[in-house]
Amino acid sequence: MKPLAMVVLAACLTLTACGGDDVSDGSGTSSSSGNGGPGSSGNPSSPGNGGTAQAQAGWSTAAAMDGKAAEFEPSTTIDAKGNSLVTWMSNGPSGTTGNEMWGSRYVAGSGWSTPTRLDTSDGSDAMTGTGTGAPQLVGNASGQAVAFWTQWMPAASKYALWARPYSPSAGWGTATEIAPNITSLTYTAGIDAQGNALVAWPQSISLLDSRIAWTRYTPDGTWSTTALIQMPAQTGPGAVTGDTTNVRPMISVLPSGSAVLAWGQTNSTQSAIWTATFDQTDGWTNINQAVSNTSLFTSIDTPTAGMDAKGNITLVWGQLDATGGKLYTTTMSQRYVAGTGWQAAQAVAPEITEAGGFIATPILSVGANGVAAVMWAQGGVALQASVSDANGNWGPLHQLTASIDPTTVQYPPIVVDPAGNVTAAWQDAGTPGSSDVIAASYRNGAWTTSTLFGQDPQDASWPALAVNASGAMSLVWQLYINSVGPELQASFYTPGT
Repeated sequence: MKPLAMVVLAACLTLTACGGDDVSDGSGTSSSSGNGGPGSSGNPSSPGNGGTAQAQAGWSTAAAMDGKAAEFEPSTTIDAKGNSLVTWMSNGPSGTTGNEMWGSRYVAGSGWSTPTRLDTSDGSDAMTGTGTGAPQLVGNASGQAVAFWTQWMPAASKYALWARPYSPSAGWGTATEIAPNITSLTYTAGIDAQGNALVAWPQSISLLDSRIAWTRYTPDGTWSTTALIQMPAQTGPGAVTGDTTNVRPMISVLPSGSAVLAWGQTNSTQSAIWTATFDQTDGWTNINQAVSNTSLFTSIDTPTAGMDAKGNITLVWGQLDATGGKLYTTTMSQRYVAGTGWQAAQAVAPEITEAGGFIATPILSVGANGVAAVMWAQGGVALQASVSDANGNWGPLHQLTASIDPTTVQYPPIVVDPAGNVTAAWQDAGTPGSSDVIAASYRNGAWTTSTLFGQDPQDASWPALAVNASGAMSLVWQLYINSVGPELQASFYTPGT
């Protein structure tokens, strides 16, 4: 999704990877730190456990990962010891098309490893481009991870979905083409505590029909045979019949291996939101139309879901209603209580009048204890957030910023740790002449003062964020430096006592 602005992202196909133990998953001048001790390039302050010296609580000083440009579009995970794995794109022989993928691991107290080339091409074919998402990484508390990416295969004239596993003991495994012909260029993935990874994507089954396809990786290095999620036939007023497209799958995988998947369905006239759950014994079950749309004056879109350790599900989506000649949008939610069933739908925030019918895409994270956090770009520029308690009661609306960078092509990340603390990061354009990476946390019932990474003016973008069970966090982003190009910066969060 290279050329698209945030204000139109809600109408575009998106790529999101999340789940597992660790994650819920302009121009300017700047200078990078020199090499040396903690807080410098190669050895920033140690996050959490494992460092040779006790790190101070809070965010470490921003520092270059290795100071080598061009590096951009990072993804990150963090394990239980505070070690962080990062993947990113780099230029290849063709120039600025982002046709090489690399990975490196930060070991607390030691620093960054020598980067490893992860893709299998010779660097002559673009791995990113119009409609293609950046590579994504999912990881667990043990440090196991899988990197996913889409890549244009010129010999076959098609896009393919690739993956490459990682383990702390063996390093990077073999790159595998897990889906040789994907048509939507979107996918969603997560990983459990044992290193089993689930990935799902829309797959065309005919000229006008698509379904959700999936496969599962096990740590012995095998991928299951690709299969379609079998959807039961629908009847009645809410049924979406005829030629249907099933789009924008979003998955959340628990450490136990259980998972929940949400996606949208439409036949260009009616629309619905579907959910399904997964466990290692029965596979995909509870495949249901969770939300249906029977009104010509209502649109529902961009669903996402998360599950807590008890099996309770939080589902959120964007909704637009046409009433009295005006358009109103809001973020809606519905909760599934294990053993009871689906509860009534409720608005996360009051409806607002929205010019142009913009439906914001909600970004959701659900903690193991049931605390959920959602944020969305209202009108494409104001980043709003709300946090629910473990019983699904949404708190007050909080505006994180009134100035999301309109040039960004990335959805900002949000994570929830097991204690229910929430952290969000985003690319901000509130300072004239500067693009900033900013983070804020929700702790003890209130949002903290935002943290600015780097000094204005700067050109910082694409924050990638992960959290572990102790609350330690890894934040990686790209910083454009004049006459050098984009390079990766990192900061680590150490929780206080």
